[in-house]
Amino acid sequence: MKVFLVFVILVHVSQASGVEVYEGAESVLLPCLISRIPEDPVVVWSRLDLNPATVHQHREEGGDPGIQNQRYSSRTAMSTVALETGDLSLTLNKPRLCDSGSYTCSVRSGEHEVRRVDVQLQVKESFTFPAEALALLVLLVVVVIAAVLTAVYLWNNVITVSRVEVEEGLKCVKLPCKTLVQLPEDVTVEWSRSDPEPMKVHTYQSGNDGRVRQDEFYSGRTKMETNPVNRGELSLTLSDPCYRDSGTYICTVHKDRDVWVQSGTAPGQSRPGGGGGRGVG
Repeated sequence: MKVFLVFVILVHVSQASGVEVYEGAESVLLPCLISRIPEDPVVVWSRLDLNPATVHQHREEGGDPGIQNQRYSSRTAMSTVALETGDLSLTLNKPRLCDSGSYTCSVRSGEHEVRRVDVQLQVKESFTFPAEALALLVLLVVVVIAAVLTAVYLWNNVITVSRVEVEEGLKCVKLPCKTLVQLPEDVTVEWSRSDPEPMKVHTYQSGNDGRVRQDEFYSGRTKMETNPVNRGELSLTLSDPCYRDSGTYICTVHKDRDVWVQSGTAPGQSRPGGGGGRGVG
């Protein structure tokens, strides 16, 4: 009777992991961790679809580095303390599209393989922004900038008009104009009327709330608050309003040629008699 002796070598194979990286990256790490280092270990990273298959070999200091596929020459590295820590991960520098494939991390002791980890590496093409999308993006940026500039222009140059209605016969009416802008003391505040015909209504200069360049029609009928520039209260009080006062009034604050504030007021046509109008009694 013949007796057969069967020797079984147990090799621990871990589940394959996947790693993705874009071509052009500085490096990529292929993970391989083991909990127990055997005696006289040799770590071999390989790709079975290559010849020679060895990608990187690591053993005790001073050992034979082994035969490495020239495709990976000077592009692979492992930690110098890998055999002490159990972290046998491989760093692959400058990954290329042709580096995509299945890598095996094998730990050998003597003639026996005691550990194997499979890692699937996928190197993707570097992302490049499509020319059409780039053109659309540039166009969008231009449109947004134009919209912002238009909004700024409108904010600074378009006169905001408020409406005031008053019944004829009231003692006076106030044409509103307020600002939160800090104004210099030597500005000039001019109230003018743009329609139905251009007229100078009232002019205020620092220390002089008078009737400089005022049309005779408004003589003795206009006044502003005391120190209006410091308070930002630039409203104009018009006495004895009548239907001929109806029109658009513009308050302009300027210094030399620089306009600081400009707003408009459009009083509704004054109506004879009756009450209920808005004004200052």
